Amino acid sequence: MQKSALAFILVGILVVLNVLLVGLPGWRIDLTRDKAFTLAEATTETLGKLDKPITITAYFTENLPAPFSDNARYTKDLLSEMRATSGGQLSFEFLDPQSQETEEDREKKKDVKRDIFGRSVREKTSVETELEQLGIQPVEVRVFEEDEAKTMRAYMGLAVRYGEQKEALPYVQDVSMLEYDLTSIVRRLVREKAPMVGVVQGHGEPDLQSEMDKVIGMLKQNYEMKPVKLDDGKVPDDVDVLLIIGPDQPFSDTELKAIDAWVMQGKSVAFFLDRFQVDLKSFQPTPSGHNLDALVGAYGVELGSQLVADVECATLSVSERRGFMVVQMPIKAPFIPQVKTLEGDSPLSKGLADLTLPFVTPIYPKTDLQGVAVEVLARSTAKSWLEDGTAAALDPRRDWGSAQVSFTGPYALMATARGQVPSFVDPAQKAAKEARVIVAGTSSIFDEAVLSPQNAGLILNMIDWLSLDAKLLDMRARSLTEAPIDPDLSPGAKTLVKAGNVATAVLLDGAFAGILMLRRRSRRNALAVTTPN
Repeated sequence: MQKSALAFILVGILVVLNVLLVGLPGWRIDLTRDKAFTLAEATTETLGKLDKPITITAYFTENLPAPFSDNARYTKDLLSEMRATSGGQLSFEFLDPQSQETEEDREKKKDVKRDIFGRSVREKTSVETELEQLGIQPVEVRVFEEDEAKTMRAYMGLAVRYGEQKEALPYVQDVSMLEYDLTSIVRRLVREKAPMVGVVQGHGEPDLQSEMDKVIGMLKQNYEMKPVKLDDGKVPDDVDVLLIIGPDQPFSDTELKAIDAWVMQGKSVAFFLDRFQVDLKSFQPTPSGHNLDALVGAYGVELGSQLVADVECATLSVSERRGFMVVQMPIKAPFIPQVKTLEGDSPLSKGLADLTLPFVTPIYPKTDLQGVAVEVLARSTAKSWLEDGTAAALDPRRDWGSAQVSFTGPYALMATARGQVPSFVDPAQKAAKEARVIVAGTSSIFDEAVLSPQNAGLILNMIDWLSLDAKLLDMRARSLTEAPIDPDLSPGAKTLVKAGNVATAVLLDGAFAGILMLRRRSRRNALAVTTPN
């Protein structure tokens, strides 16, 4: 009983301190488990290096309904923290676009006409035109007025200006990524040069322009990308990260030596290699003709020769004719394993789940390389097995009910190697400094047909890890995660914890309301004393 009373006293003290210190800069304590409301190191470092003022204008429509009003409040709190950390170099303002309208704008809004489809149209106001040029567009949100659901056009965007440069965040939808997005924008505006990602071409790899549009669009926010040819025996000097994605033709000795010389400098490279390339429409396999097995083997990862099938897999929609009709039938696709969670506790693997790795070959990490840390990033489940990549095996209409399958998993599907890796050309030689290598048994994660948000997040994490921007990677991995009740507690203890959480919330609300009432009463008393008779 004494412990409970002491706990409530401590909670009361925290509430009083919170009310008394609210609004005072620097007097804030983040009590969340993952420090979710503390600026990340990448943010403080970026703001500390500002050499001239940067201005952020938040265009938010006033009186937004929940949860959009919460997003506006969170945005204002975050910008306040960033301003305090910047040493006066960052400033911000909140504007309701409607408040900036001129009398002429208001007249334009009244002049509504109908197009041939009966839709309401009007001329854009000067404010709308200005925001559109910045890249900020209004969005439709649902509101409830007088027990009726309606839609309203609202602005929830940010414009960042640094000298003559400017960039916008069109729509603040997910505040869990807001700090990362803002810090990334500030970094892009103030940096002299973005890291260059070189994508090797010339061996049947996907073409950057015609087959990797989505990937380029995703990466160009933080990186520059260009195709790289290795036939001159050298990786270009301006390249920071090298990607080898799905080659199906052999590399020459000159090209292999160029890659090895690159790694020996302590550079970063990622290999996304297929044993079989499979057409996602016909499911016809084509054996890959690359000759990179020995190269990646020298760096600590050996490639298998078959494909991994897994009970934990994606579901595809396949067309089937039923009489005069063609219907879409959902089928399980064991050769497209789904990885629920990545392994390890590095920022590279945090925050990622439900990844799709189509037609993946198993990999076998080496553990006997001195000075090299080889870590598995993704595995299949225990209910997985290996098969040859034949058309009969990959047939989406295969009868799994009569299939003879023996589970032999799990299998490693993706791994990282870091350290002074040995040379492929001369095993007695090692990298001059830490090199970073990623090896995956598939390149299909880049295929735009299966480029899910989860796979996109994996690609971004890998490029960040390879480019050594660990602090930015740490920030994206942070999220507002739940703190679940310890599963080992007894049912009675769990019930007590739940009741305590509810009671504490009620007590906190009551204490906060009581303190506000006392403050207002003291203000009224003070005014009564100072008011002349």
